[in-house]
Amino acid sequence: MEKKTTQKEIMKQPKTWKTIENKNFFRFENIGDTISGLLMSKEKSSNYGVGIYSIKTFESEIKRFHGSTQLDDLLLNVTVPCYIQITFIDTVETKLSPMKVFEVKVGEN
Repeated sequence: MEKKTTQKEIMKQPKTWKTIENKNFFRFENIGDTISGLLMSKEKSSNYGVGIYSIKTFESEIKRFHGSTQLDDLLLNVTVPCYIQITFIDTVETKLSPMKVFEVKVGEN
């Protein structure tokens, strides 16, 4: 006969916790950081108003990354799907905080 699981058993506190890492999210952290591949989607973040982009890298990994005011402007007229390369090239001081500067290249055949 099969034992039924009780609500008390379901709600039992775990003994340990495991951190879940998001390895699919790409962050431009250091000058020179580059991502390239096939731009697959462009979305608008409802929370922050910046773009959220998906790219399939040449290693066949799907990576997502946040835009910024400058990066969103550069990608505005890029159509999906399209091969692109994005490089974090500099930071500039603004009144509020440093702004990342990007270079975007589009693949041509």
